[in-house]
Amino acid sequence: MEKTSKKFWIITLTVPLTIIGMFIGYLIVTYANKYVQTNYGTKTISEIPSYDPTSSMYYGGVGMDSMSGTYIRNTTQEIIKTASMSMAADDIDITLTSIQDLETEYDASSTNLQDSGKGADRYVYLTIKVEESKFEELYNKLRALPGEFSYSSIGSSDVTESVTDLQSRLLNLQKLETQYNEILKSATTVDDILAVQKELATTRTDIEAIQTQLKNIDNQTSYSYITITISQSSTGTQLSDNEWRPIGILKEAGRTLVGFAKFLGTGLIYVLVFSPVIAAVVVPVVLILKKTKK
Repeated sequence: MEKTSKKFWIITLTVPLTIIGMFIGYLIVTYANKYVQTNYGTKTISEIPSYDPTSSMYYGGVGMDSMSGTYIRNTTQEIIKTASMSMAADDIDITLTSIQDLETEYDASSTNLQDSGKGADRYVYLTIKVEESKFEELYNKLRALPGEFSYSSIGSSDVTESVTDLQSRLLNLQKLETQYNEILKSATTVDDILAVQKELATTRTDIEAIQTQLKNIDNQTSYSYITITISQSSTGTQLSDNEWRPIGILKEAGRTLVGFAKFLGTGLIYVLVFSPVIAAVVVPVVLILKKTKK
């Protein structure tokens, strides 16, 4: 009777203690992940491309003098401004509507929008394009939206030297194109004409490439880009000092219960699948212990 009683109590206590331990472990992992997401934010998924044009003083085998510093588009600095922020909102749809209203007010537009996940796992990523003169004001208005901001930053990149270098190269290429056109007029043989036309085509291709780069940089310096990451906040789990939200707590508890039920079901399935392996290890140990006692 005594041995049976001990086994009964061991089994009776092991099952609930195991379930309680699994539940505590599940809570620790769940809230640890939420703490990391809330306090450290999410990395931004969209960046404005930067340009690092290479320079050359030789085109088509003809050496050209450097014109750096003598041909500048304007005397102002060429600055590319970007910003990023990560926030948690109680209602993502209402937040998106507020952002759209700000876009209308500041004549801005969304160049990229991604909406993924559902419920507590929903995330929205968007990039806003706005005129450089309205950048800081719009940024401050976005920072003033209701929600919890875990990350925000403003960055700038000075591309003045790159623009100056590209303008110098463009001027050299245009001069080279003029020279080739003059040579083409005086060419008398077919071979000379074909050779000059080949170099002229290469030069024109280089000119178009640089003009495209300058246009892209001009677009980036005339407009600024703000990347926003929006996640669903856990209403009721992060309360202010003077506010209590029982409905939010109830929803969060319900989500936690459903998640734990799935976690427990998955664990039981794994136990059933691996039960032959467990039995193969446990049964010999039990038999050896019984023989040792005898």
